[in-house]
Amino acid sequence: MAYFRGIKTGKIVLMGHSTGCQDIIEYLTGTGHASRAKIDGGILQGPVSDRQAIEGGLDPALYAGSCETAKAMVEAGDGDEILPSKTMKSFFGPAPVSAKRWLSLASPDHDGDDDFFSSDLSDERFMKTFGALPRDIPLCVLHSGSDEYVDPKMDKDGLIRKWIEVAKNGEGRIDEVHSGVLEGATHNLKGASEEVMAGLVKKVLGFLERLQGAQANL
Repeated sequence: MAYFRGIKTGKIVLMGHSTGCQDIIEYLTGTGHASRAKIDGGILQGPVSDRQAIEGGLDPALYAGSCETAKAMVEAGDGDEILPSKTMKSFFGPAPVSAKRWLSLASPDHDGDDDFFSSDLSDERFMKTFGALPRDIPLCVLHSGSDEYVDPKMDKDGLIRKWIEVAKNGEGRIDEVHSGVLEGATHNLKGASEEVMAGLVKKVLGFLERLQGAQANL
């Protein structure tokens, strides 16, 4: 996650990529958010659902088994212990993950602590995140059009519009002009063309400029 501070305005903006997007939502809406240092805006680049990526990347039986194992470990008081590598080796490779962390990402009950961006979440669930955004801290949301961790059939534009409407139903604001899908962009923009990168820069700079001069119109 990165932050920008305007030289002339002093405004502070957090920009998160992938898991960094969850960090920003948690920073703004999670427990204790009111006591955290004030920022002026946030940019979510590549806000991918870990659960849906895991569901699409793991054999269904392996996914179900890993969640059952994790739940049993948590119930036994071993939630901070590492899951057996065989339960997720085809997704995370050799990287260790605790039972509690696995469920925060992949819970089949759609209640994971970090499950913020799944397209199948209820409006009630979204109201606890996008609907709870502070009214004076607008967001810019940028999905990658060719994100390899997102089902190509998913309506990314539609999902962003849903988040915008949920935010409006609360007190939050999402920049409708500069938020959207970066067509041709992969998850981390690896190998992105100059045109794709220019599109990203244009949207980010546009959002920052609106923060500096026309925040009330976001």
